[in-house]
Amino acid sequence: MLVNDDVDDPTIRPTAEEAISWAFQHGLVVASGKETAGQVFHAPVALYPTPFPKDVFEFAKEITPKFAELYDKVSEDDAFMRETLREAALSDPEFTGRLWKIYEACGKRGNGRLDKELGILRTDYMLDTRSGMPLQVEVNTVSTSFMGLGSKVTLLHQHLAEYTKGNIDDDMKLKKENMPTNDSLNQAAKTLCEGWKCMECENASILMVVQEGETNIFDQRLISQKVFETIGVKTIRKTLREINESGRLDLKTNLFSIDGQLCSVIYFRAGYSPSDFPSEAQWEAKMLLEKSSSLKSPSVAMHLAGSKKIQQALAEEGVLEKFMPNDATEMRKVFAGLYSFEGEKNMQKTIQLGLSNPADYVLKPQREGGGNNLYGKELKEKLENDTKDLPAYILMQRIFPPSHQVTMLRKGLAHEIESLSELGIYGSYLRKGDVNSNTARVMNEHGGSLLRTKAASSDEGGVAAGYAVLDSPYLV
Repeated sequence: MLVNDDVDDPTIRPTAEEAISWAFQHGLVVASGKETAGQVFHAPVALYPTPFPKDVFEFAKEITPKFAELYDKVSEDDAFMRETLREAALSDPEFTGRLWKIYEACGKRGNGRLDKELGILRTDYMLDTRSGMPLQVEVNTVSTSFMGLGSKVTLLHQHLAEYTKGNIDDDMKLKKENMPTNDSLNQAAKTLCEGWKCMECENASILMVVQEGETNIFDQRLISQKVFETIGVKTIRKTLREINESGRLDLKTNLFSIDGQLCSVIYFRAGYSPSDFPSEAQWEAKMLLEKSSSLKSPSVAMHLAGSKKIQQALAEEGVLEKFMPNDATEMRKVFAGLYSFEGEKNMQKTIQLGLSNPADYVLKPQREGGGNNLYGKELKEKLENDTKDLPAYILMQRIFPPSHQVTMLRKGLAHEIESLSELGIYGSYLRKGDVNSNTARVMNEHGGSLLRTKAASSDEGGVAAGYAVLDSPYLV
């Protein structure tokens, strides 16, 4: 069961073995590749939940739905999107530039975009020890993973709280009441169900766009199963390559169709990285999907609205207030320092800021999925020697969260390390009608949470990318 560990505490082994067994019994698992044909492992998890301030958690939970509304409004403002992303699209022509061309062709209002927006989002925060606030790392508008597995991590930790009651001292016991309810799996399914209902096409399925050789298949299939249990609608899983080979637009409805099946909702779990587009076939598939009248989660406009450059522009004086006049003051409390490289004057100023103390900043490109940011020595080298494509990046204040000793379980191995955590708050969003009408928002809800915990020595934090483990907050 537990292959090996480097933990001295003899009570850890039976608890770790119980955790691994529970994970396999309850679907808290990942594949090694090639979908279900590959070898299956328990998901990488923290053995116990990690302490997190209750007031900070509640504030992040309360403010997060405002960001879903904000980014939807941004995605509908063509002039703002055009001005803000112009340099990023030029400096990153093979990805941001290609997405922008699709947006131009069919993704803006009056040019094929629906008067609806569906969003399964996640806003990521780190508790900043200097300010005591949950500072926003980013808003993920596309392919927000672990809503299925994240809810099961909470259940695992609640189970272990009961399982270890008689094994440890009273002052070490976990209290289930300190573990917030995590309904992320149900909320993800609910979002897709509500989107399907609003399309009013009873014979349609839901399309999930997935990566080749997906290892996080069970996180995705948990959502599909919950949708089927709720409304009896099947989810069709297809890669962009398969979509290019067999997909088409239905002549009567303009909905996307594949293998003779209409799909009224398209849920993207791929398409957020250049590696998802190894050839023109994948870009042709993306264009086909966006041209359809199917409801996308997200639309290409909402995808682009989640760009780092948009995040940076919203932090500039007066910009957030334009979109969210009644909520801007509270929302700005979670903004970290964000700086642009656009324009010669701005570029020199931001370069000097980053070089003044590289350890206090992070250089972020228009990418998702982990493993893309530059820190420390790499940041310094980029700012000193390779400035050509800097307009495709933003410079961000580095957040310094508190560290904790955590026992991590990965592939049957237990390791105790000093760690840092990032809090993700999910959002469930559906708008039907004018973006500026409050009555158009059919749903805008807190969609559960996820803590991703990584070694304090690691700069990156992606679970699927191998940098972190799934965790849950223990509110103190």
